Amino acid sequence: EDVALQLGIMVDGRSVTAETYYDWEEMCEQYLGVVPPNGEAIVGYAIKLKWLQDNMSWLPAEPTQQQLETYCRAYILRLIGRVLMLDKTGNQVHFMYLSVLAHLERVKHYSWGYACLATLYREMCRATNPDTKTMGDCVSLLQLGMVLHTLHYSKS
Repeated sequence: EDVALQLGIMVDGRSVTAETYYDWEEMCEQYLGVVPPNGEAIVGYAIKLKWLQDNMSWLPAEPTQQQLETYCRAYILRLIGRVLMLDKTGNQVHFMYLSVLAHLERVKHYSWGYACLATLYREMCRATNPDTKTMGDCVSLLQLGMVLHTLHYSKS
């Protein structure tokens, strides 16, 4: 419930999961309308957020339905990669999320709040490794949780 209240995203619904073995070029062509250049925009199984911003952040004056859907997918990918579920580099988003965004009418039925919380817990576990220098995740969720924790114990 805290995640839903703090971020305004759903915690009930379908799990945000997808297979991670796809033909990413085909998927990009189908759902983004373009195949990002390998190396310049694609790193392993992720797409660089800067490339998405530079190449997928505009719409023509009178967009088609397909252009609107493509724009929405790119925008949501940037939102996932920059706000909700950052990886430790903070500059890319996994292609898995593109497969979840394939059918935009279903996106509202996913439990994005639990996915965000699960990502936070995973990143916190990874951060316990003494060699870890950075941590990804929804920083605002972590910061607000720390503030609330501090307020609670300062009143005790």
